[in-house]
Amino acid sequence: MTTNLCPYCNSAQSILMGNVYCSHSADNMVKLDNGSMMLRSDDLEETADHVSRLTIRLALNGEQYYRVGSHDHVINSKSYLVINQGQHYRTAFNGTKGQEMILVAFKPSFVSEILQSIVTPEDKLLDDPFKTADQPIAFFEKSYKMDGELQYTFQILRKLMDEENVGWKKEYDLQSLYASLLIRLLNVHKNLKQDIDKLKSAKLSTRTELFRRLTIAKDYMDAHREKRISIDEVSHIAFLSPHHFKRAFKELFHTTPHQYHVEKRLEYSRELLTESSNKIEDVCRKVGFENSSSFIRLFREHYGCTPKAYHSSGF
Repeated sequence: MTTNLCPYCNSAQSILMGNVYCSHSADNMVKLDNGSMMLRSDDLEETADHVSRLTIRLALNGEQYYRVGSHDHVINSKSYLVINQGQHYRTAFNGTKGQEMILVAFKPSFVSEILQSIVTPEDKLLDDPFKTADQPIAFFEKSYKMDGELQYTFQILRKLMDEENVGWKKEYDLQSLYASLLIRLLNVHKNLKQDIDKLKSAKLSTRTELFRRLTIAKDYMDAHREKRISIDEVSHIAFLSPHHFKRAFKELFHTTPHQYHVEKRLEYSRELLTESSNKIEDVCRKVGFENSSSFIRLFREHYGCTPKAYHSSGF
């Protein structure tokens, strides 16, 4: 069983004891088997720096913030995050009730075996840049939209966490569950090429790198709905010139960066307005609008009613 865990990992629960990995311990991540981990808490201050296994991470309720490498991400029950093996990360969340997050970590040899089994029948399933013969699979580290298949798998894992019969859990075919989860991830990864090809650069390698940078910028805006972000700031995050960033962002996401972030802030304001304790002026401030009149006008244009009317309706 893993020892010398940090406070964050020490408070986690695994389906089968002994599969919780903490990079602050002396364990070798490569030798650890596949495993699941769940954490339940009202509040989690930003953790110390960790090094991740290849993991898929989901916040079952509320929102969880991640700093992966030098980039910001947020996940909830409608999205998930993939972190590659060896990547550094920090995480935090806060809420008014018990928040739960769950992750699945994969053993490298298991990933290679699954990848080989699906690549061989379908020639070059993951052509460059998704896979090369001398490199392990590397996923795009971004927030992904949750789908029914993945959600169903996570629901099974969540139920297993509460199962008190350890003997029964040991007999459960967890490896098949992990295999189906990984196969789904690989198929999602493969299908990203359709999005990559929306970009107009001639070379696939250029389109792929541009896709990576644009999704980093998009995730940054998602993670910071509480403030107004300038084009200069977010284009710097993407390491692109402002003009190049705006043009490429619209090619990929069919909206401008400004429009996208305004919509995300308005979505956040609507979430805040469902809480009876929030005043309109406070919500305006919490989503980064300096002028309440512009906030009210934009809200009405998007949702067909004023923030006050929405708040009073009890949506």
